[in-house]
Amino acid sequence: MSAGIKLLISDLDGTILETEDYHRLAYNALFRELGLQKSWSKQDYVDRLQTMGGNKFREVFSWLGLPEKEFELTKKKLYQQKTRLYTELITEGLSSGKLSLRSGIKPLFDEVQKAGIPIAIGTACVGWAAREVVSSGLGIDFLESLAVLCGGESTKKQKPNPDIYLLVAEKCGVSPCSCIVLEDTRHGMLAAKNAGMTCLVSPSEFAKDHDFSEADGYVASWGGPPQVTLKNLENMKNHGRLDNDFLMPDLS
Repeated sequence: MSAGIKLLISDLDGTILETEDYHRLAYNALFRELGLQKSWSKQDYVDRLQTMGGNKFREVFSWLGLPEKEFELTKKKLYQQKTRLYTELITEGLSSGKLSLRSGIKPLFDEVQKAGIPIAIGTACVGWAAREVVSSGLGIDFLESLAVLCGGESTKKQKPNPDIYLLVAEKCGVSPCSCIVLEDTRHGMLAAKNAGMTCLVSPSEFAKDHDFSEADGYVASWGGPPQVTLKNLENMKNHGRLDNDFLMPDLS
């Protein structure tokens, strides 16, 4: 096992799979099921990503003409409905080949596991849906090999609050300073840094214009060029921030 890295934690949406637009498609499918004449374009959805949490459901609720006292129950039902649609779209996309893992992520996971370093996932996605997505994308064996998977329901506060990553580290019995986090958005990066962890970022489709200046490292793609490797992660952990035209330099 690496002397410096005791746990690799990965986000899910946008980090392992380029799934952010599938959330938009799931919302549009939800609107159709609700009989609403609404549809969010990519830009519409990007604008709404600036706020995390239930604000999108607050907007949807405003279209339904229901009394305010019904908001919390309706939001819960809408979330469950949208999550079902999202999971169906993801699993269908993976099985049809329309959706695949982000380039380079599986070779990195394979190398990390071969070195005896546990992998965990901390995501805003609800746990049952996250497990289905991970199983569909990486296989049931990988899912079962995870040290832990903490979904969005595991903590009261969402990213950029560090709670999800602190919980993952606590459950794994690892100090935050011994963790490396893979992220794709500024919210996620801040959650990792606020937790006292090292963070490598590779932005997803809707996060390419985010400010990642606080990240410890930045790559355009996990698959490169060059391919991100365990040696890169160890160098980043030991030497601090790495950023060289979006590539990971070899500091050995």
